[in-house]
Amino acid sequence: MSEHPQLVTQLLRAVVAYTWFFETCDETVLDDDTALKQLEYAGYLLNQLSDADKQRIADELAALAAGETDPAYREFVETFAFAMGLVEQEDG
Repeated sequence: MSEHPQLVTQLLRAVVAYTWFFETCDETVLDDDTALKQLEYAGYLLNQLSDADKQRIADELAALAAGETDPAYREFVETFAFAMGLVEQEDG
């Protein structure tokens, strides 16, 4: 993947954006149970990564959060690794 350094970043942005949607949409847009199932499945898939890859994701998330201007979305990105079970405790 070193040939495509932006690949991980862009894929992570997509994952975070979709999980943000599932987290924040209301039941008139998507059934709460369906949204929760999708969030849990995303967490399950991410937890299949090696510890080294989980750490890389956590590092990428920190960089993405640092550049985010929307305070609510920044907080979501900052806590994403913990919320998805990729790290044991929140940094900061």
